[in-house]
Amino acid sequence: MYKFLITLSIITLTLSACSSGNRKSETDSSKKFEITEVWRTDTLLLTSESVIYDSKRDVLYVTNLNMEPRLKDGNGFVSRVSTDGKITDLHWIDGMHAPKGTAIVGDTLYVADIDELIVIDINKGVIARKVSSAGAGMLNDITSDSKGNLYITDSDANKILKYSNGSLSDWLTTGLNLPNGLLAESNRLLLASMGSQDMVAIDLNSKAVTKLADSLGAADGISYTGISDYYIVTDWNGEIFMVNPDKTRTSLLKPKDQQVNTADCEYIAEKNLLLIPTFFKNGVIAYRLSE
Repeated sequence: MYKFLITLSIITLTLSACSSGNRKSETDSSKKFEITEVWRTDTLLLTSESVIYDSKRDVLYVTNLNMEPRLKDGNGFVSRVSTDGKITDLHWIDGMHAPKGTAIVGDTLYVADIDELIVIDINKGVIARKVSSAGAGMLNDITSDSKGNLYITDSDANKILKYSNGSLSDWLTTGLNLPNGLLAESNRLLLASMGSQDMVAIDLNSKAVTKLADSLGAADGISYTGISDYYIVTDWNGEIFMVNPDKTRTSLLKPKDQQVNTADCEYIAEKNLLLIPTFFKNGVIAYRLSE
């Protein structure tokens, strides 16, 4: 999920959210991690913002902003990429403007696109419908809970929407500062925010907020590692962090040193693949996580 903020005439780009497997019960706060590059796609993608893994079909879907995050220009699209980094269908789904965050529920792929939720029938490879969000600023990241409900950040409007039973409604409208990446767990919603540069947990029932880490830069995507209380968070500016159980964060890599952005990530625990869209570099890079 992706985001552009205009401040003092400077366009600051920032983006959105990731997903992963079930949490384990034990916590070890002494773990140390590193990541190693495994592969990278060709640079045929166009402003790659978000990537998600379809485990049923063993394929990746990558959203392509194609430059303008808020412009309804009709040039955005979704690509299919193999899990070894080959672009198998560059323009798998066209007909969008600036697609950002994604979520999969059953055989449906949901995509956030400015002020619409795009509903894609994966089996048919077509857009089934578009759900408008009245008054939306910029819909960004999406996550789904165990009941199939969706939660969607609106970064410009500083709120989180909920999609349930075919309709969108406001879920949280206060206390947010440029919300971006989302990850739903059993009883809470994890949120990475660009403005406050932090990651918090929001109770799905009471909506009480607990801070889990700060100093995360333009916090974009969140992925669970499969190791209890360890999460990967990307800073859109070009840094990858590990958020630890003790609420500290460790820098794993700084692609910004090579002028590479790190957008909305995905971690596939069963393959040990961390997937990072590179935004302006028009690709996706895969890494292995090791202790």
